[in-house]
Amino acid sequence: MQPERKSRELRAARASRRPPRFAGTLMALGIIFALAYVFFLHSPPPAPTPDVPGIEGVYVWEADVQGASGVPRETGSFSAVASGNAGGQTTTENAAPRASAFGKTQSAYDAGRRTETTMGSASSTLGTRDAKTLTRDMWPPVWRVATRSPLDYQGLAAIVRAAVEDRDRSIGIKPIKDGERKVWRAAMTLLGKDIALVVDQLTGIVLWYTDGRSTFTATVAWGSPPPADEAYVVRAPAGSKVTAKTDDTFSYERSPAAAGRAAGYAPLVSDLAPDGFALKAIATADTGGGPGTWLVPDGDGLPVDHLAGQRQVAQLYTRGLSWFMVQQLGPRAAGRSVAFLRDTLGSVATDKLSFETTTLQYGAFAGATAYTWYDATGPTLFVSDPAHIVYITGALTRQELVAFAEGLKPAGSGAAASPSPSP
Repeated sequence: MQPERKSRELRAARASRRPPRFAGTLMALGIIFALAYVFFLHSPPPAPTPDVPGIEGVYVWEADVQGASGVPRETGSFSAVASGNAGGQTTTENAAPRASAFGKTQSAYDAGRRTETTMGSASSTLGTRDAKTLTRDMWPPVWRVATRSPLDYQGLAAIVRAAVEDRDRSIGIKPIKDGERKVWRAAMTLLGKDIALVVDQLTGIVLWYTDGRSTFTATVAWGSPPPADEAYVVRAPAGSKVTAKTDDTFSYERSPAAAGRAAGYAPLVSDLAPDGFALKAIATADTGGGPGTWLVPDGDGLPVDHLAGQRQVAQLYTRGLSWFMVQQLGPRAAGRSVAFLRDTLGSVATDKLSFETTTLQYGAFAGATAYTWYDATGPTLFVSDPAHIVYITGALTRQELVAFAEGLKPAGSGAAASPSPSP
């Protein structure tokens, strides 16, 4: 037993000479590993990033009219591809008493020419009439058709994705299965409407939507997506009436620098767009009521003479079938709007869904407060200082919005980019 006792005494002596901070170091390392597990290893994966080259399918739209013996109803098809081209057709029915009218519409959009072509055939007691409409240069220059498609609800799908990523409880979300596909069923109150929808988790495509006034249901042909550059054509019967018009509101430019020359100030561009997003188009336009109508879409905005002569710069970024838009004004508008914007933001904060503030750390707005919320067009960010006003909305999560805003720099400072060439 003597050797065993000496061995224990030797180990005790060695332990007594161990640095007293060794145990503290072990404890600190344990805490670090525990935190890493909770915040990184144990955190759920982010919502999938949609990058869809094209979709096609059929849809049904119905108006929800209580007490009516017959309601408007549409059945149709849709197709859209990453180039910005789109096509669709629909049949409209109205079963109301003493009304037997129905209409058939075909519509196509050519992103390269920025032209929407719609052919409508209406039948009634007056007979059948065919009419073809050509519309050029409307903004934004992607997926513009007269018929319906799931892309009409892209902003709402982006809200659901952002809420999943941020665990935002202002949106009610439940993951479920729709056949073999994983989807989110979501509910929210937005702009005074109680909205419910179903969003495909992988693609961000809305499969079902209702707001108490109308219901949209899409059936997507997942196994046969169209080619990413497919073109669509609408053919008009001989003798059809043709109406051509051009939207002169936006003037398309070749680069941010060219837009700056047209607007009279250097626009801001970001070098922190999420992976896969590219600048698709850039244009200038009159203020269009901005920045007031950017914050209060149904409001009157600023007095017309307040920003007379100021032009906004609009930028469109796309990735697959997703898009977001950046609108901005320069020093003339920003310098005159400081008090107005401060007061307006303070008054509308409680009316915005999931309104939050963030201090930007980098870029032209370093130290400025960015305001984010959910709008019908998607997650939205607004930031301003005496030299710039920037409004961003579309298919970005709140974290992506903030990152993009922190990458904003004046065009020509290394962040400038030119729109991707049209197909």
